[in-house]
Amino acid sequence: MQSSNAEKWFIGIDGGGSKTRAAICNETGEVRVIVVGESSNPLSRSWGDVEATLRQLIDAVRIKAGAREEEVAGLFIGLGGADRPQIKERIQHAFAEEWGERLLIDNDVIAALYAGTWGQPGVVLLAGTGSIACAFSKDGARHRVGGWGYLVGDEGSGFDLGKKAAIAVLREYDGRSESTVLTRMFMDHYGVERPDELINLIYGGSNPRMELAKTSQLVEQAATLGDAVANALIMQAVEDLLELADACLQKVQEPVPVVLAGGLLTAGTNLREQLVARASFQTVIPTVSPVVGALVAAITRLGLAVDDKMAEQLRVSAAVLEKSHI
Repeated sequence: MQSSNAEKWFIGIDGGGSKTRAAICNETGEVRVIVVGESSNPLSRSWGDVEATLRQLIDAVRIKAGAREEEVAGLFIGLGGADRPQIKERIQHAFAEEWGERLLIDNDVIAALYAGTWGQPGVVLLAGTGSIACAFSKDGARHRVGGWGYLVGDEGSGFDLGKKAAIAVLREYDGRSESTVLTRMFMDHYGVERPDELINLIYGGSNPRMELAKTSQLVEQAATLGDAVANALIMQAVEDLLELADACLQKVQEPVPVVLAGGLLTAGTNLREQLVARASFQTVIPTVSPVVGALVAAITRLGLAVDDKMAEQLRVSAAVLEKSHI
């Protein structure tokens, strides 16, 4: 039971496929600790490993901040797929007994959204390894567009861009398409002498989807050099992502902002620049990372508001930690 004069704390967790970040702040919005751990994606790791990672991070931020467990007013766990019943039940089974009503569980896209809206409704347009658009309306309704995976979806994603770049390289090698500096870039990236040698490395990689997604950076570099093929690929990705966001906005039927998320849209890429220039809707580029959005979720889900003063405190204190420790 929390005493009235005890300091009140909030913990936010932003789970990811490659790493997990956890943060803790006090009731004024001062972020005291941010830590990074292993992946907590329940679709790619065993649940035992996921639970162990989450527990380690929760304990780490709490202990480093000097917060007792009973002083934590809200714990938000944002994981991919956590809005699905099976995954949500696993999290509840593992943590509900000790955290009770203080435990808040949702998809990690909430953390990305709140990093841009500070707890208000909106649409998340995410383009990283994959792509998806998710809308959260004022009445609590949710809508999603895309995100169907690399075999049947993920248009405009890093994987999609990298795959199409590899196709362009091989089409040039065949004599079926125009020349592109992507050919030399791909050969240097994979360490081969001829484009046909790319095949064994692309198909034989330990994680072809992730490895091709990384080559989207080559498309960005080629576009900066004025390569026509690379620029065309980026423009196609822009159109695909705009289509995702527009379809999501049609479902929500509210004038809400679109928060840009994922590596392709949070960095200063050509793709982001072209998308913002062509968007018919309001775009928001977050000034904080999704783990701060997870803290906002922990705060607002308890009925508290994040006003301008608290938002600034969250932004400034998190920036100091991320600059010096992360």
